Amino acid sequence: MGRIPMPGGWSMSAVWLPMCGQSWFGAAAGFVGMWAAMMVPMMLPLAVPPLRRYRAALAGTGRRRASLLTAAAALAWAAAWAASGLPLFAAGAAVAQTLLAMPALARIMPVMAAAAGVAGAVWHVAAWRRRAAHPLPAVTGPSACAKALLLGARLGGHCVRRCAGLTVALLAAGFMERGTMVCAVVVVALESVRLRER
Repeated sequence: MGRIPMPGGWSMSAVWLPMCGQSWFGAAAGFVGMWAAMMVPMMLPLAVPPLRRYRAALAGTGRRRASLLTAAAALAWAAAWAASGLPLFAAGAAVAQTLLAMPALARIMPVMAAAAGVAGAVWHVAAWRRRAAHPLPAVTGPSACAKALLLGARLGGHCVRRCAGLTVALLAAGFMERGTMVCAVVVVALESVRLRER
């Protein structure tokens, strides 16, 4: 993605604004697709332990049926992460437009982003020790497939909320930057190892 030079000597990612000739709907759809492509694989290690527990709970229903229901839950989990990109894009687009209209605010944005990134990382790490494993929420529904989808969606919502601090740190540091993504992958990998040990 391109970058827009900003007052204060920094540059803002163009991912928050429509490209030339692109509608806001198209820009939002592109962002959500990119967000899902990045976040779902990165956060997948955190979803594996609860999905394995769900698969084990379905052991009496037959191997093929248990696998299909677990796959349905995993798809709903991934959809929850993809859906979280929409409010993020809306917030990011609003901030981007504000910064373009207010050069004085744009000049102090690097300091504000650094503070938000540190706060998000500290929040995530501080809560790490207190976190329990992903719960398997109780669900009701007219069919086993509906129950699997609802469970996956609730599991995804729990994961999105639980990783809010990490998400803030990612966005503040520039989630398209390679170093940022490597750090986030390491944090998620360490947390997934901890969950497996429980």
